[in-house]
Amino acid sequence: MKVQEQRFMKAQGLLAARQLDAVVVTSPPNFFYFSGIWLDSNERLQAIVIPKTGTPKIIVHEMFREEVSGVKEFEQLFWSDGIPPIELLAKVLPAAGTVSVDNQWPSGNLISLMEVNKQLSYVHSTPILGALRLIKDDAEIKLLEESANYADQIMDRVIEFVKPGVTELEVAEEIKKLFRKEGINQLSFEPIVATGSNAAMPHHVPDDTVLREGDTVVIDMGGIKDYYCSDITRTIVLGEATPEIEKVYQVVQRAQEAAVKAIKPGLAMQDIDQVARGIITEAGYGEYFTHRTGHGLGIEVHEEPYLSPGNRQILKEGMVVSVEPGIYLPGKFGVRIEDIVVVTADGAERMNHYPRHLICKETTDARK
Repeated sequence: MKVQEQRFMKAQGLLAARQLDAVVVTSPPNFFYFSGIWLDSNERLQAIVIPKTGTPKIIVHEMFREEVSGVKEFEQLFWSDGIPPIELLAKVLPAAGTVSVDNQWPSGNLISLMEVNKQLSYVHSTPILGALRLIKDDAEIKLLEESANYADQIMDRVIEFVKPGVTELEVAEEIKKLFRKEGINQLSFEPIVATGSNAAMPHHVPDDTVLREGDTVVIDMGGIKDYYCSDITRTIVLGEATPEIEKVYQVVQRAQEAAVKAIKPGLAMQDIDQVARGIITEAGYGEYFTHRTGHGLGIEVHEEPYLSPGNRQILKEGMVVSVEPGIYLPGKFGVRIEDIVVVTADGAERMNHYPRHLICKETTDARK
């Protein structure tokens, strides 16, 4: 049985358990999850309809007939220009009951569907699509591990490249080039390269700032291998680290290590966030840790669940999250360390294995 077939059968089980009659899948990531095909038809309607019982249906514009020809598990329906696709979708949905709709579907499409089929009730997709994608199956975990392995290797090469005199933009371009050399042409996100005071901005956009001896350099990057993302952050120092940089780095490293060790099934997301935040706060840097501790990762680089304050969602085996505490001192520097981990039966395992100790890269450039 194909992985995708197993997934839509699980979806049907969830539909029955939650007394829902069908789920409408539309976004490219969710479409891929069930079909194995990445299709982004932009404004043209694309949908997979999974009923509580019976055969799922795939609906696309006729120009994508060839793309979906290999999806034999689904009944294939095509629409053409001049035919309202919402009406075709409405015809394959149950006549009455409750339908779960992809959270990422444009509201205009949903409103049109509600006008066509007023007998149905509509709910968001979190109980079905969210519940399924939260827990990674064995095939997904393997792909994520492979993607993380490439990120580790590329991080090593990037750090070799980094030196005083190059710009943040030059480092970012080198990251892209290194991923392309490995056959990875799509990035999880635009690389973050931030040096000196720029590193105090967690999502700084690389610019023409020149890397100088004594600066911290935050490198946050990831690529998409076989449709699954990687995401890793390391912070290095060019030359000798000041006592203040060493102190901040050690606090962030302790926070990251403790948060990873704390992860296990049954704990709330906010509990893990508090482990990292508590260590940073106790060290006197609480106000400088300005973002959540982590996010889910899979087909998308940011997806549920989120290790954030106030999130009472419970960790379960098979969830995959980043753990990335940071400290950002305005006008000075910043430090962040990030790894991707998978929740196991009794804890968590890292997918990234690149060293996490402070790397002070020797330089021969004395420019200050």
